[in-house]
Amino acid sequence: MEIYNYINGNLYEFFGVLFSFIYVFFSIKQNILCWPVLIIASVLNMIAYNNIGLPLQVGMQFFFIGTAIYGWHNWNSDNTLTLKVTTFGVVNNIKFISIGLILTLILTFILNNLTIDSLMYSEYPFWDALMFIFNIIPMYMMGKKILESWVYFIVIDIISGCFWFTTNEYFYCILFFGYIPFAITGFIEWKKTYSND
Repeated sequence: MEIYNYINGNLYEFFGVLFSFIYVFFSIKQNILCWPVLIIASVLNMIAYNNIGLPLQVGMQFFFIGTAIYGWHNWNSDNTLTLKVTTFGVVNNIKFISIGLILTLILTFILNNLTIDSLMYSEYPFWDALMFIFNIIPMYMMGKKILESWVYFIVIDIISGCFWFTTNEYFYCILFFGYIPFAITGFIEWKKTYSND
């Protein structure tokens, strides 16, 4: 009964998590259905994050919807050029990580200087900024079928899972810890495709 009440009290979170898992399953298989499923998951998660009070996570869902549209177009089987798995290499990954960390610090500074009545006020400025930036980077990479996107996801999933556990948002805790084996599998599957090209 307690579990039922928790699910009932967190329906957007529950269904957002469910569709997020479906999205990851389809993306591992490089199935184009991952993109419309991501749009559904993003809308549900947007509502849930708004209820929790994490504005950057809400904003990130708009980015995910845009990425889903871009990825859907990019992966479309009607394209004359089939998009293949590629890699960024060490130098580009260092650049992306460095830019990500700088943007995280800038966003944290901005969020720390907002008042509680501000529309963008965040209870957890650093974590909100970190999860925002380091979910956007691998989503962009995934739309281009960059192999390392899965590694970025593994790291941010560990960090996010710990964050959601400490805030007692258990559906999101399960989601992000649950993403880790999917991300490992995704990396292995995409690596096979990359090796065969």
